[in-house]
Amino acid sequence: MTDWQLQQLTQGTDEGRFHTHSYYDINVFDSTSRYVAAHCVAFAERQPTADDSVEVGVIDLDDDARWIPVGTSHAWSWQQGPMAQWVPGRTTLIWNDRDDDTFVTRVHDLASGTTRTLGRPSYAVDPNGRFTLSLNMARLQAVRPGYGYAGGRGARLSQRAPRGDGVWRQSLDDGGDTLVLSVRRAVRFLMSRIGWRAYLRHTRSRYRYWFNHVKLSPDGRRFTVKLRFRTRGGGWNDRMGVSLTCNVDGSDLRLLASATSHVIWLDNRSLYFWQRDGFYLYADEAPEGRRIRQIAPEALGANAHVRYFPGSTRRFVFDTPYAEEIDLCVYDESDASARRIARFGNHRPSRGPFRCDLHPCPSPDGRRIVVTSLNDGGRQLYLLHGSD
Repeated sequence: MTDWQLQQLTQGTDEGRFHTHSYYDINVFDSTSRYVAAHCVAFAERQPTADDSVEVGVIDLDDDARWIPVGTSHAWSWQQGPMAQWVPGRTTLIWNDRDDDTFVTRVHDLASGTTRTLGRPSYAVDPNGRFTLSLNMARLQAVRPGYGYAGGRGARLSQRAPRGDGVWRQSLDDGGDTLVLSVRRAVRFLMSRIGWRAYLRHTRSRYRYWFNHVKLSPDGRRFTVKLRFRTRGGGWNDRMGVSLTCNVDGSDLRLLASATSHVIWLDNRSLYFWQRDGFYLYADEAPEGRRIRQIAPEALGANAHVRYFPGSTRRFVFDTPYAEEIDLCVYDESDASARRIARFGNHRPSRGPFRCDLHPCPSPDGRRIVVTSLNDGGRQLYLLHGSD
């Protein structure tokens, strides 16, 4: 059994310096498990404006958690930061930023200290380091505030399902880009897969459609993306959306499932996510995904943040979210055992746009887990070290 020790990585709450990592399903750790990508924020509990920036940095876990500043960003959100993440197998860190009113990607090499710019923002990074996948963060901010970025142009709100916008593939070498899946094509595909009642609802409601949460399979050959919809100015809930999967060249588009949340690839052929009342494992099959089984129903009673440990399809870490006191737990499906490894307090507010989710992220070697918590009163990073 692994014993876990808790360490607070960052300080600064009393001085108004808060630290957090971007998200839990991206490469927060570098390939050596030594460096953690993070950012520093100078305020709390209000939405970022176009003038607000964060300091992007790296934490060196082998040098007393030393903070290494590498750049700044004017393109970030509370839930996902500037999407600062590592390119696998390299000393390269990328994050999103804004040049005037255009969202871009900064590509920083930690070894040389050089930084270059790609013409689109990045959401997901190819596991083989060849490209990133990009979404329209201005449109996302307009239709789902708090998940895109402030200050950008090109939201295309006059178009319900844009033909020239969607999921873009962007080369990490030269920045060349290709539209691999347009919003319009995705909507037309969805209309061909749903029943006539749902079809009538879509046509009568005149929804606006957008993409969010694009993620690549472990081999980099396919991606999943969330297609969401709502009426302009109307309400929205988690059931107003579907998850699609597609080859990275835009071929073999499939409908994975509807009403999905927190979708992550388990391996190259299956994905897991929250759906209405629990977490489920689905096979990525054509034309639609196939439900395989429910995951740990006795432990996962809420829409938690779940990450399987690298190299394992049975052991995962999860949190107990949307509460003032949040537990971090490890679950082993081989014997259906759940074990709390840490507890974090002071998570106020527990819901809403300014909540602080733990977003647990295990390291590539499986020996470390990083989280962000309000435990000392402000957002700071914490590390759990595992030892046998």
